[in-house]
Amino acid sequence: MASSDGTVSQLKSLYHAYRHTEDLDRKGVYFSPSCMQVCRPTPSYAATTREQIVQYLRDAQQGIVPVEKPPTSVSDQVSGSETESQKNSHKSARNVYTIRVLDPSERTFADDSIVAHAGMTSQGLHLKSDKEKWVGMRVDLWDEHGPMESLLVKVQYWWRYELVKSGEEVEGDINGHGWRQCMHDIMYLGPKDGTEGKQEGLEVLE
Repeated sequence: MASSDGTVSQLKSLYHAYRHTEDLDRKGVYFSPSCMQVCRPTPSYAATTREQIVQYLRDAQQGIVPVEKPPTSVSDQVSGSETESQKNSHKSARNVYTIRVLDPSERTFADDSIVAHAGMTSQGLHLKSDKEKWVGMRVDLWDEHGPMESLLVKVQYWWRYELVKSGEEVEGDINGHGWRQCMHDIMYLGPKDGTEGKQEGLEVLE
């Protein structure tokens, strides 16, 4: 699961391109067809295919996210009852993130009770990630002055180099192969906790 500087740079570039792809079906080509998702705070928010994850993205566009106590701004967005100040804040809204390589101590997976929702065991994920040479990155995402400005998401994204179906190529693919997201491990999904953008040396990106 070690990664070269060149691979890290490519994955950061791929993630940036993915973030700036507006069409959700097109976003899906950045996922492996068998991309999985586990969610430590809400284990049922799991997936075993990219189609399921794309549907979650559609839900998120409507403000539907499985947060136990949704931030007020998320609830207002769903109900359509935004305040005037919230409407004005959209003019300067920024959807931002930080991305970095996982520390060695972070190259772990959730316990069996959580990953079982994706049809896996923790040991099975370890073996699979080693065999397929997954590369992991930590991404924190949040909004500034937007309708979901109270929400913070922390995810360990995992990529795998694999065969790419014709018509699903993205920049950087070579001879029908490329890096694709194969696992989303959601570590935190809830209100901002003050850690967003605070890690030294990390640039806050849009």
